[in-house]
Amino acid sequence: MGIEANVTKFLAWFGIRSRQEGNADIVIQIAREVVERRRSVQGALNEVRHPAVLDALADEDFAILDEAIAESAAESREYAIVLARLTHAAARAKGFDRQIVDAALRLDALLPRDDPSRERDQLLRDAYVIAQRAGYVRGGRLTLARLGQRAVEADDFERARTILQQQLDIADESTDSIAEVDSAITLGDILRREGDLAGAQALYRRAARSGARLDHYRGVAEALIRQIELLDDDTSLETIAALQRQALDAAEHTDDLGLQCRIVLALAETLARAGRIEEVVAQLETGVEIARQIGDLSVESRCLNALVEAERRLGNLEGVATYQDELMHLEERLGNRPAAAKWAYRLGTTYLDLNRPNRAAEAFARAHQIASAIHDATLEQRALGGLGLAYSAMRRPSDALEALMQALDLARVTNDFAHQAQWLASIGQALWQFNMVDDAIRAINEGLGIARRIDDVALQAALLALLGQVHAGLGQIPRAREYYHRALDLNRRLGQTQEQIHLLSALAGLAVETHQFGHATALYEQALQIALGSGDRPTAIRLYGRLGRIAQQQRDDYTALEHYRHALDLAETLDQPKLLGNALLHLATAQHAVGDPGAISTYRRALTIAQELGDIRRESLIRLNLGLLLSTNGHRNEGLDHLYYASELAEQLGDEGADLMERIEEAIVRAGGTAAERSRWYEDEPEPHAVARDDERYGDDEVFSELTLPPQ
Repeated sequence: MGIEANVTKFLAWFGIRSRQEGNADIVIQIAREVVERRRSVQGALNEVRHPAVLDALADEDFAILDEAIAESAAESREYAIVLARLTHAAARAKGFDRQIVDAALRLDALLPRDDPSRERDQLLRDAYVIAQRAGYVRGGRLTLARLGQRAVEADDFERARTILQQQLDIADESTDSIAEVDSAITLGDILRREGDLAGAQALYRRAARSGARLDHYRGVAEALIRQIELLDDDTSLETIAALQRQALDAAEHTDDLGLQCRIVLALAETLARAGRIEEVVAQLETGVEIARQIGDLSVESRCLNALVEAERRLGNLEGVATYQDELMHLEERLGNRPAAAKWAYRLGTTYLDLNRPNRAAEAFARAHQIASAIHDATLEQRALGGLGLAYSAMRRPSDALEALMQALDLARVTNDFAHQAQWLASIGQALWQFNMVDDAIRAINEGLGIARRIDDVALQAALLALLGQVHAGLGQIPRAREYYHRALDLNRRLGQTQEQIHLLSALAGLAVETHQFGHATALYEQALQIALGSGDRPTAIRLYGRLGRIAQQQRDDYTALEHYRHALDLAETLDQPKLLGNALLHLATAQHAVGDPGAISTYRRALTIAQELGDIRRESLIRLNLGLLLSTNGHRNEGLDHLYYASELAEQLGDEGADLMERIEEAIVRAGGTAAERSRWYEDEPEPHAVARDDERYGDDEVFSELTLPPQ
C-alpha cells in the first residue's frame, strides 16, 4: 500500500474534514503501525509529512503528542521513540519552532546514550539554532544544558564550560529552572577543577538559591555540600554545621538515602571537631539507621566506628561495647574474619574496663578462635593475654596463668617484646592472687627490664604503677608511693592525662589510708583539674565524689555538699543514669547530714533511677536512708513503708545484703516499728519487684563507688 493510500485510509478512519478541527490520533496510529506491523520508519515519516496530515495538525495536537510520548516511555520505549521521531518530523514540516525544540528534547531523552552517529548532538544543535531564531528561551537553555552535560561525559571540559556558561548567561537567575540549577553545579565543578574557586563558589550559591525557590531539594543539598567544601579554613565550625543542617534538611525531602547518609557523616565530623559529642552520637545513630535501610554495609561500618570513638570521648563504655559488638558481627557477616577478630579483642578490652570479666572472657575467646583459624599469631597471643586478664578478674588465677603463659610463649616466638612485658606484668598479677608475692614482683620486674630495653616509656610507667599497687597491697606505703611517683613522672612526660588521673587518685588513696586528708584532697584536686581540662566529665564527677567523701570523713558536711552539687551539675549533662544516680545519692546524704529539707526530693530522684536500673542493693539503701529521714521528720508511716520495703529488698540479696539488713532492722526499731505492724504491711503490700541485679554491668566505680550510708 502506497503513501497516498495509507494517508487516505488514516484520514477516513478519523473522519478528518477540516484543518480547524485538528487531530493528533493520526500520528499516534501511524506510530503504532510501525511498531506492531514492523512497518518502515522512513515510510511513516513520509506519511506524517503528507500535506493532508499536516493540514489536519494544529498547535494543540503537539501538546497531546508530547504527553503521549511521555506516558508511553515507560511501557514501550520503542514506540515512544517512533512517536517522538514522527512528532519532530511533523513539527519541522509545519514550521512550528517551539514544537520542533520540544520534540527534539523529548527524542534526545529517549535515544540510547551510546550514540556513535552523534544523532543526538546534531538534533540538539539544530534545536538550539531554532530556539534562538524563535526567541524560545526555555527551549534554548534546555538544549544547551543537554549539550553541556554531553561534553562533561566526554571529558571535554573546555567545551562544557563554554556551553554551560552560555546557558546560564541567556537569562538572569530569577528565570532559572531545575536545568539551570544542575548546570550551575556542574559548571561550578568544572571551575573548581580548573582552580577558579571563587567562580565555583558563586555558582554553587546561585544553584542553592534557585534550587530553594524551585523546591529542587536535591540541587540545594548538592550545592550546599560543595559550598561547604570550599569554605575558608578559618570558617567557624558553627557556620559549617549550620550549612550542613540546611543541606540535610533539603536531602530529607528527597528519596536519596545515600545523599542523606553522606551529609549525616559530614555533620557528625563537624560536631565532633566542635566537641558536641552528644549531638554526634544522635547523628551517627541516624546514619546507621539509614545505612541499614539502603543495605550499605561500608557506610554502616563507618558510622559504627565513629560511634565507638564518640562514646569513648563521652566516657560511656557501655555505648562503646555496644557498637564494638555490632562491628564484630558486621565484619563476620561480611566475611572479614581478621577485622571481626580485632573487634572481638577490642570488645573484650572494653568489658574489662567495665569490670565485666565474664563478658570479656567470651569476647577474648571468640577473638582467639578466629585468630587461630586464620593463623594470625599476633592477634592470637593478644587474645590469650586478654583471656588471662579476664580470668584474673574473675578470681581464677590458675586459668589466668595458663592463658597468660601461652600468650607469653607466642610473644617470645614472634619477638614481640612489648607484649612479653605486658604478659609478664599480668602473670605477676595472677601470682599475686595466689599470694606468691615474691614470684609476682619478680615477674613484673622482668617485664620492666624488657620495657626499658625497648625504651617503651608508656609500658615502663604501667609496670611501675603495678609495682606500686602490689606494694600498697602489702601495706608497704613508702615503697608504693615511690613507684606511683616514678610512674606519674613518666606519664607527665608523655602527656597521658588518664594515667595521671589514676596515679594521683592512687596516691590520694594512700594519703587517706594514713589519715593525711589535706594531702589527699590536694592530690584529688590535681586530678580533678586534669579531668576538667581534658573534658572528661565522667571522671570529674567521680573525683568530686571522692572529694566529697573526704570532706564527710572530716565532718565538713558543707564542703561535701558543695562537691556533690558540682558532681550533680556535671552528671545532669550526660546520659549516664548510673553516674547520675550516684551523684544524687551522695548529694542526698550530704543534704541529710546538714538538715537540708531538699534531701527528700533528692533521695526520691535517686530512687527512681535505681529502680530503672534494677539495682536492688542501691534501691534498698536509698529506701533505708529515706525511711530514716521521713520517720524522724513527722512522716512515720511513710518512713516505715520505705524501711519495710528496704528490708524485703535486702532479703532478696542474701548474704550480700546482710550488712544492709542489720542497718535496716536498727532503723525500724528507731522509727518505732513493731512485729505486728510489719506483718500487716507484708499482707497488704504487693511483693517487691525482684529484678535480678547485673553485678557486672553495675559494678563499683573505681573512684566513686562507696554506698553512702545515712548519717549517724
